[in-house]
Amino acid sequence: MKKFKTIIMLAAIAVLGASICGCGKKEDKGVDEITTSDTAFMESTNALPEIEHDGIYNDLTGEWNTDRTEEYGRPLTVMINNIADAIPQSDITKADIIYEFKVEGGITRLLAVFSDYTKIENLGSIRSCRPYYVTVSCEFDAIYMHYGQSPQGQQELDKTGIDHISGLSGEGNVAFYRWSQKIAPHNVYTNAEMIQAGIDYIKCRTSHEDGFKSKFKFNDSDNTPEGGNSAKTVKLAISNYTSPYFEYNEEEGLYYRFQYGKEHVDELNGEQLAFKNIIIQFAHYTSIDDHDRQLIDLVGSGDGYYISDGVVIPIKWEKSDDDAQTVYTTEDGKTLKLNPGKTYVNIFEKDNKSGVVCE
Repeated sequence: MKKFKTIIMLAAIAVLGASICGCGKKEDKGVDEITTSDTAFMESTNALPEIEHDGIYNDLTGEWNTDRTEEYGRPLTVMINNIADAIPQSDITKADIIYEFKVEGGITRLLAVFSDYTKIENLGSIRSCRPYYVTVSCEFDAIYMHYGQSPQGQQELDKTGIDHISGLSGEGNVAFYRWSQKIAPHNVYTNAEMIQAGIDYIKCRTSHEDGFKSKFKFNDSDNTPEGGNSAKTVKLAISNYTSPYFEYNEEEGLYYRFQYGKEHVDELNGEQLAFKNIIIQFAHYTSIDDHDRQLIDLVGSGDGYYISDGVVIPIKWEKSDDDAQTVYTTEDGKTLKLNPGKTYVNIFEKDNKSGVVCE
């Protein structure tokens, strides 16, 4: 078994994170540097005992996988249908991270982020691309999978050059199938073999480029946020169409998700979606056409909430440009560190902040 060591210092050295987009066009912006004086400072600092970890580190969850022997490569992001007529979805409990944005007509779609897509058996249903999901996928240096795209989504695909598997391109014939147990357009699914066939078809790289750094930072072990308020229930009044919510299970330390008035479950295994971390990121939404398609301001800065261990604290976010990763900090400017485990992120309309209620 491969063994790794993490050295925790009593004093932390602040560094500028590299801004890297997971697209075809790459540019390193700000590689971390350690100067001679930094090195001397580190050597003179009293360190805590080394912590040894067995297994392979998953930078999407902050966890160590003792059943794995190979380093994780590029993640896969997949557009998941979340309209009431399409649920329950299948195989989404295998995702490490799930993003939720409001799209047109008050409905939402999910972006499922997988560190390991080799275990996917029957994932779906899969729907079309929207531009902000491309933005998020780039931040993880991911391979993006979708079936169709809006005009704005196509523009973002072209602009970023992201490696993507599209149901309306040649690879669609080998990467997707129509599941007979669902009706169109809610019947597009995929599995591990077809995902690999799609990757082989577009001939994209499957490992991160040198210098890539994870978007999320994690505590080495569970650490309840300090100075926060109680968050045993988290309610998200996204629109008149959907108001999902979470209930905290104290024994497990997880938030279980509900939507459309019932448990949000995975059809494949019957499990309810559960997360260690919840991030609410407030951003400005603008309706841009007669279909109520949305433009979302993801470049810039704003505020939000981090929720874990039954506690909510205010946070800040910043994304300096299209190619940068979103940086999350606590109110005092320190890097936000998540607890190890799965994360749910909701990009919530900032003009509707009262729609987020933690009790």
